[in-house]
Amino acid sequence: MPVLALALPLLVAFSRSRVQAFFVAFGYTVGVLRFAPAFIGSWFDGQMAVGVAALAACALLSGAAWSSGWSGSPRLWVRLAAISAAWLLALAACIGVPGHPVIGAGFLLPATGWVGVALAFALPAGALLAGHRLSSPGLRRGAFLALLAGLVVAGLALFQPPPSGTVLGVRAERTAWGALRGEEAALLRMQWMGAARLGPPAATIVWPESILGRYEPALYPVLEIELLRESRRAGQTQIIGMDLPLAANRMLNAAVAFYPDGRTETAVARQPAPLSLWKPWRATGTFVADWSARNMLDLGQGDRAAVIFCYEEYLPLLYLMNEASDAPTAYVALSNTWAAQSADAALIQTWHSLGMARLFERPYLKAENRPAA
Repeated sequence: MPVLALALPLLVAFSRSRVQAFFVAFGYTVGVLRFAPAFIGSWFDGQMAVGVAALAACALLSGAAWSSGWSGSPRLWVRLAAISAAWLLALAACIGVPGHPVIGAGFLLPATGWVGVALAFALPAGALLAGHRLSSPGLRRGAFLALLAGLVVAGLALFQPPPSGTVLGVRAERTAWGALRGEEAALLRMQWMGAARLGPPAATIVWPESILGRYEPALYPVLEIELLRESRRAGQTQIIGMDLPLAANRMLNAAVAFYPDGRTETAVARQPAPLSLWKPWRATGTFVADWSARNMLDLGQGDRAAVIFCYEEYLPLLYLMNEASDAPTAYVALSNTWAAQSADAALIQTWHSLGMARLFERPYLKAENRPAA
């Protein structure tokens, strides 16, 4: 229930010690990422130890970040400053701190934009201030439990499944093609994409992250025959997730838009998934992370999409950067969740991106490649 993310800083602020606050955040993160060990391990030939280690690292980082917001000071302003600073620290460290409260604001306070961000930021300090004014410990506990119960009720009442279908004339494809196994599989996928193009009418079709894997110029003639030629004749745009090679065997996780007039435009992932794609300890053989990279694509008719790539769904700071500098009119998420051994594992990822889209009232689409059926 994503609304309950708003309760995390409250649980931290009202903990009885910093150690308790640490384990509150630690346990919360384990809950959010409970499917991560199997999910991540699938990328590493089923090595669960890698997934468990990644989960432990995130839980430790989350515990450290959030527990910094606890203070035993008798001075109220110190406690207010501590939890507010931890809220910002967790947002800045979102690459390893999932389930930030601002995501919950998108479900509880949809369409409020920056006001919703400010309210989510102010909530823990406001709760501390209100608790300080209640003289009885019993009243404070009762008010706190009532607030938590209210979040639960709101979460149930406001629940809406992720949207599907065509939005703004754009159709996001959801495939079940599993992991890509070599160049021949990529050629076969191009044939499938050409056949799928004839589905429900849409001015633009979006394909999942890395659906063609590593893209080489030699593949273009096949892509042209199987998909692009007929798309141009129909006035249809194709947005395709692919990995673009760079020097030193580095890669860009990207989405390339092929427009009917022959133009192309590229959106680039700003933060590829750590370990599996982004290996910052390597000078070669890694996907590039660059938070200043451009991730915007023209959808036509004045609409501009911010493209969010897979792991980036967990990172609310990236959405706030888009809202501050790019004014997107839609969010398009591209993911490659073939390694997810549970539908819930991929859904938790979707809740993160959907929450941010709802917070700013942006139309939302998601193109996803799931495990092979």
